[in-house]
Amino acid sequence: MHCLQFVAFVAWCGGLIPGSWTATLQPPPLIQTLSAGSDIGPEFSLGQQQPQAPPQEKGEPEDAIFWRNVGLKQLKKTIDQAKRADEHSYTKKARNIIIFIGDGMGVSTISAGRIYKGQYLKHGYGEEETLSFDHFPNTGMAKTYNVDKQVPDSAGTATALFTGIKTHYGAIGVDATRSKVDAKLGRIENIMEWAQKEGKRTGVVTTTRITHATPAATYAHIYDRDWECETEVPPESVGIHADIARQLVENAPGNRFNVILGGGMSPMGILNATEVKRTKFEGPTETICSRRDRRNLPAEWLAHHSKDKVRPALVHNRDDLLAVNAKKVDHLMGLFRNNHITYSIAREEGEPSLQEMTETALKVLERGDDSPGFVLLVEGGRIDQGHHMNYARAALHEVYEFDLAIQAALNMTDSDETLILVTADHSHAVTFNGYALRGNDILGASNLHEKADPMVYETISYANGPGYYDHLANDSRPANSSNMWMPLKLYTEEERRAPTYRHLASVPRKDETHGGEDVAVFASGPGSSLVRGVFEQNYVAYVMSYAGCLGPAKDFDDSCEDHKEKKPIKSGAGSSLQAAVLPILAAAFLRGRLL
Repeated sequence: MHCLQFVAFVAWCGGLIPGSWTATLQPPPLIQTLSAGSDIGPEFSLGQQQPQAPPQEKGEPEDAIFWRNVGLKQLKKTIDQAKRADEHSYTKKARNIIIFIGDGMGVSTISAGRIYKGQYLKHGYGEEETLSFDHFPNTGMAKTYNVDKQVPDSAGTATALFTGIKTHYGAIGVDATRSKVDAKLGRIENIMEWAQKEGKRTGVVTTTRITHATPAATYAHIYDRDWECETEVPPESVGIHADIARQLVENAPGNRFNVILGGGMSPMGILNATEVKRTKFEGPTETICSRRDRRNLPAEWLAHHSKDKVRPALVHNRDDLLAVNAKKVDHLMGLFRNNHITYSIAREEGEPSLQEMTETALKVLERGDDSPGFVLLVEGGRIDQGHHMNYARAALHEVYEFDLAIQAALNMTDSDETLILVTADHSHAVTFNGYALRGNDILGASNLHEKADPMVYETISYANGPGYYDHLANDSRPANSSNMWMPLKLYTEEERRAPTYRHLASVPRKDETHGGEDVAVFASGPGSSLVRGVFEQNYVAYVMSYAGCLGPAKDFDDSCEDHKEKKPIKSGAGSSLQAAVLPILAAAFLRGRLL
C-alpha cells in the first residue's frame, strides 16, 4: 500500500475506534504546508501529537519587530530575485502613491464584479469585460490572517497594509502588545506618518464612515476598532485612549491630512436631522454611535486650520464638493452622511460618487513637479458591507463604482511617477458557482438549462448570512420534497432586482462572515514589479515604503539616494550589507522611531 493511502486508512480507522485518536488529527510529517528551511516569513514547527499554541499564547508575541523582519526579508527576497534575472525596474521610485482598498473584494468578487460591469453596461456577454486594474502589469497574492485569527477583520488587515505590522483582530495602529490601560504600548507608525515626514501631502477617501476600520488605520492608534465615539470607550480605558474621531482632529497624521472625504458625521459630533433614507438597508453597520461630550469635531478641525493661506473647506453635499477650488485649497473635509455613504445602487440626492471624491482629492493633493508628491488611500468600503448582508447586487455595483474611481486616478496621474496599488483587505464567504451558460445574468439562476436538476439555484450564493432566513422554505416547501429552500420562482423579478434582495446563504447568521483565502494585489507604476508571488499582507507596506522612499525601507539600500542624484543602480550593490543588517535595521527603526 502506498504510504499516503496508508496514512488515509489509519486516519479513517481512528475515526472508528473510540479513544484511539484525538479529535483533531495532525497531518503526517510528509504533508508539510510550510517548509522549515524557507528563507522568508516566520518558521513554524508542526507538532507530531498536539496542536501548537499560537506564539502569543506562549508568551512570544508576533510584535512589531517580528513583523518588520518578515517584511524586510520579503523585500530582500524579491529584490534578489530581480537581480538574478538582471531586471532592475524595482529601483524606480514613486513621487506619488495611491492605494485602493476594495473592502472585502476577494477574487470571486472581482470575477463576478467584472461580469456584472459588462452586463450592466451591455458590453457583450459580460465574461469578456475588463476592470481597469486587470491591465496592471504586476500581480501578487497576499495572506490576510491576523496574528490571532485565521479569518481576519478589516482593522487588523488595514493595520498590516498601512504599517507593515500584522496585529490582532480588531486592533488599529497597535501591535500584538497592545493594552487597554496604556495607549502608548504597541503603538506603530503608518504610511501617512512616513509620508508627512517626507513633506508629502496626504489624504483619505472612503464610502464608509471616516472613523471606520480601514480609514481609521491611516491615522488612529487604538485598542479596539469599535471605539469610534467617546461613548464606546470602556471605563478602564477612559482618559487613556482617545476615541477614533478625536484622534482624527487632535493628532498627527490625521489633523494634517489635506483631504478627508467620506461618511460619519455622527461620530464627529454633528448630525443631519433631515437626512433622507429612501431605501431601508439592514445590518449591524446601519447603526452608529453618537457623541455625548457635545464636541463639534469638524468645527475644531476648521479652527486648527484657520491660519492656512487658503481657507479650509468643510462640505456636506455633492454640489459643494464640486464647487471647491481644489487646486488652491490646502485642507478639505467632506462628511456626506450621518453614517456610511449610501450604497451607490441606491444613492441618495446630494451624495457624491467615489469617482467624484477621488477626482477632487487628486486635485487637492497634486501640486506640480516642485511638490514632493502625495499618498492617498481610496476605499470602496461598501463592497464588504453588501456581502455581510448577502446583498450581492449592491456589493457588485460597489465594485463597478470602485473601478470607475480607479480609472479616474489612472486618467489623472502620470504612470511614470505614481505607484497605484489595488487590493482587498480580506475576502468574503461568497461563491460564484454552478455551470451557468455563457452570458447568463451573473445575479440570476445558474441552472435553468439543466431540466433534471431538482432545485433551481443562483450563480452567486453565500456560505452563511441572513439570506438563509429569506430563502428558508417554511410552509412553502413542496409536498414530498426534501428541499428545505423556497423555490426561486416564488420571487418576482422586481423583488430579485431590488438592492435589498438577499441571495441564499446555507448557514444562518445575522451577519455574513469574511473569507480567509488570499487576496489579489494589482500594481502599476514605479516599484510595481516588487509585487509578485505570494506574500504576507504586511509586505504591501514595504513595497510602498521602498518605492516611495519613506518609512522603514527608505534606507534599505542606496536606491533612494541614487534616485535623488539620478544615478543608475549598480546590479550587485548592497547585497551583503542587506543580509548582515536586516535584523538590526528592523529593531533600530522600531525602537528609535516607533516605540
